[in-house]
Amino acid sequence: MFLDRWFGDKSIEKKSVRPTAVERRGDEVIVDVCGQTCPGYLLAINHAVDPLPRGSRIKLLITYPPCGDDIGAWCGARGITFVDMAHEANKWVISLKK
Repeated sequence: MFLDRWFGDKSIEKKSVRPTAVERRGDEVIVDVCGQTCPGYLLAINHAVDPLPRGSRIKLLITYPPCGDDIGAWCGARGITFVDMAHEANKWVISLKK
């Protein structure tokens, strides 16, 4: 079809996305949303962080390139402290404190 030339063939199956993994390591919670993009990864992070008590330390593992700005804005809106962000082994590791 004409539009397929511009927007791609919609019959092509979408790339599968790894599910969110939440793991507790000592006093830190690791939320792995590698492979997810916006808005899905923000929704997954929100779902994982909401039930955590104040004072929780959180590490996010993300592969989505604009994650720093997105997470910074998300933290500001939710009253969560953005501690730091590092790029390592094809992913970003973002440390937060609720």
